[in-house]
Amino acid sequence: MATDNASHPLAVHIRDRLASDARTVEFGIDVVVREDVVVLRGQVATARRRALIEAVAREAASGLRIANDVTVVELPHQARRADGASW
Repeated sequence: MATDNASHPLAVHIRDRLASDARTVEFGIDVVVREDVVVLRGQVATARRRALIEAVAREAASGLRIANDVTVVELPHQARRADGASW
């Protein structure tokens, strides 16, 4: 049975890339490697942010399959900027 490996060097590398890439400065995204699959987990405010996280992970893990289990959690209306965008 395969187990999640959050300490796998590739998982650490992808987390570092997510934390340092200007497109995805995200905290709280879990990255694990399960055999030849990189699994992304966490919550973000927009679908665009979710897609960017996957793009950065794909760049960092070229050739491996990405399972993007990041969910989009809408912010309450009062937490949105005047132009309608999320913070």
